[in-house]
Amino acid sequence: MFNKKRVIALLLAAAMSTAMLFSACTPVDPGTNTTSKGDTESGDTANPEVTAKYPGTAEEGSVTINISTEPPKMFSTLVTDTVSGAILDHLSDGLVNLDADNKPVPAVAKDWTISEDTLVYTFNLRDDYVWTNGEKVTAHDFEYAFKTLLDPKTAAPYAYFGYDFKNAKEFAEGKAEWADVGVKAIDDVTFELTLAQPTAYILDKLAFVVFLPLNQKAHEEFGDAYGTEADKIVTNGAFTMESWAHESEIVLKKSDTYAQKDTVNLEKIIMKMIGDTNTAMNSFKSHEIDMIGLNGDQLAQMNTEGQPTLEYDDGSCWYFEYNLGNEVLANEKVRRALTIGLDTESFVKSIVKNNSSVATQFTPPAIAGNNGKFADEVGPQFKSNDIEAAKKLIDEAKVELGIKDMELTLLIDDGDTAAKHAAYFQESWQSNLGITVNIEAVPFKSRIDKMQQGDFQIVMAGWGPDFNDPITFLDLFETGNGNNHTGYSNPAYDELLDKVRAETDKDARFAYLVEAEKLLMTDLPIGPYYNRVRDYVVSDKLTGVVRTAFQDFNLVNASIK
Repeated sequence: MFNKKRVIALLLAAAMSTAMLFSACTPVDPGTNTTSKGDTESGDTANPEVTAKYPGTAEEGSVTINISTEPPKMFSTLVTDTVSGAILDHLSDGLVNLDADNKPVPAVAKDWTISEDTLVYTFNLRDDYVWTNGEKVTAHDFEYAFKTLLDPKTAAPYAYFGYDFKNAKEFAEGKAEWADVGVKAIDDVTFELTLAQPTAYILDKLAFVVFLPLNQKAHEEFGDAYGTEADKIVTNGAFTMESWAHESEIVLKKSDTYAQKDTVNLEKIIMKMIGDTNTAMNSFKSHEIDMIGLNGDQLAQMNTEGQPTLEYDDGSCWYFEYNLGNEVLANEKVRRALTIGLDTESFVKSIVKNNSSVATQFTPPAIAGNNGKFADEVGPQFKSNDIEAAKKLIDEAKVELGIKDMELTLLIDDGDTAAKHAAYFQESWQSNLGITVNIEAVPFKSRIDKMQQGDFQIVMAGWGPDFNDPITFLDLFETGNGNNHTGYSNPAYDELLDKVRAETDKDARFAYLVEAEKLLMTDLPIGPYYNRVRDYVVSDKLTGVVRTAFQDFNLVNASIK
């Protein structure tokens, strides 16, 4: 998905569609599904050759998929969601891309060298990449993109992603000049990155969407409108954006000028924005769509019909973000009660109805640890369905807050699956804890805006990995992080993350990561509730789709049978 993962586009609508980043990897039990699930250690899935019941769309050379929702903005520097990121990964190439096994492979950079101290990476660029405005792609486009990301005037939520580079954080905080930052275009085809400290996963990280190059001429010409329309974006990748009918569909067309166009098989990808899961299913059965996501009931239906289905662990953790600026939610006892006062095992079995798992910590099983899975090394950090303990906490909190009744609002996306999930939580909090929770359902784009503005009390959110290291989850709630919407700030937590970044000994580094996870789950600015496995179905027409924890959906090398 963009390789990458980012805020999981709360495609609670069983999103299409195809995903981590953004982003996972727990062993997958095929269960009743009738096709192989790919590499069960990584959660990767490239749909195999199967005989599907539904032949798919009729248009030759073209496939149609459902992305469920309108992407907020096609501007790589400001992207925070999986939908936008996945689309951009079809439109542009970075220094490296991720292959089907989630390994970084050359893209605009044909090769690179690494200094003996592993601090300096020198990328040698291909000279045959061009932008859709006719200009050549050069190392200066990468330097401009990285500078735009880090520039405090941009206020990019992912600016912290660039802090791996020497003096980058200081520049972002206005304490250093750009000339001091370890990001340099040596000439048109040589790009040099100097790290602040050795970073083993830096190549994986460079495949993330915010490190795509940026055409300065186009960015300056379109200004704030950049990435808002099909004719207000300039790209260098496998496809170009032919049209964008907002809230309806996006059409991508194979690029005639793409440097690696011989590897691209599809002539066109049509991306529908159907948020209602029943409508999506009807469209699939009517041969109007070639790939859709499935909710639990639809998965059972497809299996009953004998239609092959696919699943993958998208590496995401779903959780409640608690706004600590709210007086009630600033009380840790309330947050803990809301988190443990739910029967999340019943939620997964009766509502989600697939191989997803209960979350009792933030970093999901997809992420590698020191000698196995990080989740196993941390262990469960709280007990779900602990109703009596939750009631006691609420009673104590009411006394401390001087209130008799508690009423809160839960912000969600406006898809039907999100509504179903929210209804379960609403009823559970009322019956288990006596808390009234109102539901505010808004379009995905509006939900993201409200989160970034802190305009919520509780929000159902999901996060998938941008690369395979626990820091891709844990740095989210560092003080001042652009994606930390809760207002959480703990100097001890920040100090642990600083130690993680500076530590070169692997054992010591992971010990700090474990300590950070445990501290976060002690403070609970968020309440994790499940780790998502996604089920989907493809028509008999389409093959070669890659969907993994680190690539929400990738059709760049997909083909028609």
